Amino acid sequence: MLVRKAVIDNFDDALNLVKKTGCDARVYKLLAKKAVLNPVIIEKLDNRAANILKQEALACGADAAVNENVSRFKKGFSDIVLFATIKQLEILKNKFSLQPFGLKEISEKLNAVILNISASERMFRFKNSKITFGNPAVMGIINMDPDSFSGDGLTNSEDALKQAVEFEKDGAQIIDIGAESSRPGVKPVDAKTEIQRLIPVLKKIKKAVKIPVSVDTYKYETAKAVLSEGADIINDIYALRHGKEKLAKLIADKKAGFILMHMKGTPENMQKSPKYENCTSEVFEFLEEQKKYAESFGIKSDFIAVDPGIGFGKTLAHNIELIKNMDVFSSLGAVVAGVSRKKFLRILSGEKQASFVAANFLAACRGADIIRAHDVKDTAAVLNLLNQI
Repeated sequence: MLVRKAVIDNFDDALNLVKKTGCDARVYKLLAKKAVLNPVIIEKLDNRAANILKQEALACGADAAVNENVSRFKKGFSDIVLFATIKQLEILKNKFSLQPFGLKEISEKLNAVILNISASERMFRFKNSKITFGNPAVMGIINMDPDSFSGDGLTNSEDALKQAVEFEKDGAQIIDIGAESSRPGVKPVDAKTEIQRLIPVLKKIKKAVKIPVSVDTYKYETAKAVLSEGADIINDIYALRHGKEKLAKLIADKKAGFILMHMKGTPENMQKSPKYENCTSEVFEFLEEQKKYAESFGIKSDFIAVDPGIGFGKTLAHNIELIKNMDVFSSLGAVVAGVSRKKFLRILSGEKQASFVAANFLAACRGADIIRAHDVKDTAAVLNLLNQI
């Protein structure tokens, strides 16, 4: 069972969502016209619960597109699109809390959607600090692996230091250091090598900049070493599938910020014909589950950000879909977008810096809170423009 926000920009988007439920074709347009500010997708719901949901929605002035098997009282599970205002969602949340067939769980998940929609500000906490997102924050990428996919890998700590200082001056609000390439087909680097690459750079950067420093690693040994040297955030492409309980407890104990990313497979095999039935929903469900897993070891909810993993086990179409639906993930926490210089952008527009910056801008427009960027100065400039507009 899954509950997530849907993103609708126009009538055609609403119409397509309604059609996907399999409801009677005669009411496609009628329901699409009732789409309001907050459409919510509910997947894999017991048909008995779906029947109750439909009736309760109508009773409070909302509406729902349901599979025609629901009205025929057939057994099974269906997908639903609920169209409601915040007030109607609150009414439904309270009613569902007393209902059977999984509606109590729906009530809890609707509450998360309501809180996200009505929140006065979004934030990401780490240690004794926080970043609030009136404007998306730029995370400047520093690669300490010469095998970096973007071709900007560094091997000299002085060069990395210079880049970090420049990034802060250009408007970055976070520095993200990585010492293991995650490009498709790459083989992993051992923790000892990773630590040797990271520690000298981290020490220098922490002394030179005031903004928080994130370290891109999934290994417990590396995380322990960098957190001991003052790193503020751990950025984990495996979302605890590698470090598991040991890494989660370490992050909780150090009160570090934590970024969970979705990746289908591993960097070695992730781009070998990745397939999804519903990419956005499957990525959302994975991140939701991994966030709960992280919280079970003491990592607080607002210390966790989520990254749908653009380019990590996704086709060109999957990447475009995820960028368009970036705001879907905001009910899970601050949303990180890593679209910078990815291969799919090169396929679409070649080696053009303007395209790379435009992709960062689009991700921010679609709901991302943190933009991982190589082109920090230009990205910060367009995001500042976005904020002013």
